[in-house]
Amino acid sequence: MASFNDDSYESIGLVKPEVYVYMIPPRQSATRKHRAADWKLDTPNFICRLKIISKGEKCLIRLEDRNTGAHFATCPIDSYPSIAVENVEDSTRYFVIRVQNDNGQQAFLGIGFNDRSDSFDFNVALQDHFKYLKQAKQIEQEAKQTTNDPLQQQQPKLDLRFKEGQTIKINLKSSLPGEEQTKKTIKNTNESIVPGILPPPPGSIIPKLTPPPGSTIPKIVPPPPSASSSSTTATTITTTNTNNNNNNVHSDLSWMQF
Repeated sequence: MASFNDDSYESIGLVKPEVYVYMIPPRQSATRKHRAADWKLDTPNFICRLKIISKGEKCLIRLEDRNTGAHFATCPIDSYPSIAVENVEDSTRYFVIRVQNDNGQQAFLGIGFNDRSDSFDFNVALQDHFKYLKQAKQIEQEAKQTTNDPLQQQQPKLDLRFKEGQTIKINLKSSLPGEEQTKKTIKNTNESIVPGILPPPPGSIIPKLTPPPGSTIPKIVPPPPSASSSSTTATTITTTNTNNNNNNVHSDLSWMQF
């Protein structure tokens, strides 16, 4: 992988196939920003393809012909935000960039995106480039400090490798002995309970229902003695007749054939 300061390596951070380019009037004052309302937004001078290219520590905005890919203009950026890329005062979709040719001549152009999401991607791509450079420099400085620090050199490195013949034992059992039987007992107990009815707590006494005040409890009246004696006599007679019939059947065995 190429280093961040390798100029022979190019990476493309963003490509937008359609960007409006405007020839803008000069700034009114040094303290006032450009305004997109002062441009002829309905009639852009060019429609180009935009690329953000990282080449080592350099960041370039390259404008190309969207059909042929021919180079149109380049905007080198040393830092962001800076005078190389400025936001306009009245919109988030338009920017002012400083383009430069090989001879060092500079000019300011206005660029605009058709959608706010495109302008958001444009901002993020520029921020990511310089954030990467900052982190790479911090890592390089920390590595140099570690190399030059004698205390860091004297401290032995922690060796976490397995020694020869060393083994480890891993217990993958998910439950302890006896837990499975306990789970089965709890499951059987839960299955015996009727759904929707909770069992009473242990040691509790089920209260007896009392009738509401003013109500009368009906009493069961026993049958008269005559009726009970007659029914008893009829039952006795019926039982006696049945027994006699059974005895007669068993006593007369002449109907049986051997």
